Amino acid sequence: MEFASYHLWSQFEPAIGWEDTHCQMQRGLRWTQPARSDDQPPPVTETIWQKVGKLAQQGVYEFHQDPLLLKHPSGCERVADRLYLYYEIATIRDRVMQILRQYQADPWLLDRDILVLNRGDEPIPPPIVLEVDGYQFHLLAAFDCIVKSIDNNIHIIDFKTGLAAPDLRQAEVYLLACTYLYPDRTPVASFYNLETMTSSQLITATDESLAQTARKLAQIAKLHQQQRQAYQTNMDCFDRLFPPHPGTHCRWCPVNYRCDYSTTR
Repeated sequence: MEFASYHLWSQFEPAIGWEDTHCQMQRGLRWTQPARSDDQPPPVTETIWQKVGKLAQQGVYEFHQDPLLLKHPSGCERVADRLYLYYEIATIRDRVMQILRQYQADPWLLDRDILVLNRGDEPIPPPIVLEVDGYQFHLLAAFDCIVKSIDNNIHIIDFKTGLAAPDLRQAEVYLLACTYLYPDRTPVASFYNLETMTSSQLITATDESLAQTARKLAQIAKLHQQQRQAYQTNMDCFDRLFPPHPGTHCRWCPVNYRCDYSTTR
């Protein structure tokens, strides 16, 4: 069955402000041309800010797996050991250690009723079956954290780092997913920046906005499948189905080693 997710949506249409770095060919290489067994990708395919975000989330998870670490004088160092943080470059190590120290000093999730807290490297969660105008597809949604709010409803929290503004589409997809996973509760969502220790305003959704998000995801799932099938039928049309947009951003592309248009080749 076809699928959609926030991640796939972002591969179709960039977030506001990221239009100049968006490349459809990256999506094409990811989904129509799997790497050969003899492909040798570069050793680092993540940017510094991506690595910081991943390790910061893992650090929060480790603290709550063993809450005694939140009070231990060497708690941050022990979490850093579990993350193999000392093997990272200094820029990453220092930023993540600062986040760990800040969180230990103010563990704002400690008194929350946590329903879901993911480490960030779990397998893809079971899909949610959605039907829009007779068209069925799978919705994939991986949550960072879900807590029970004071009024016994659902509060989705997505962790962020860095200074870039969060993409509200991510919250829209999560709100839609939660209406299926927790049908008897009203969800709200927010973004929490682990580096700046700031939270966004609460994000809510109406029935109409949820329906609009579902229609958009259905459109993406259908078009994505059609493009993949078109490529299998005529492999010469790859560049037209997934047009390249090379530039300095190629250096951060995880599939640049397989792209004929990459400026890093």
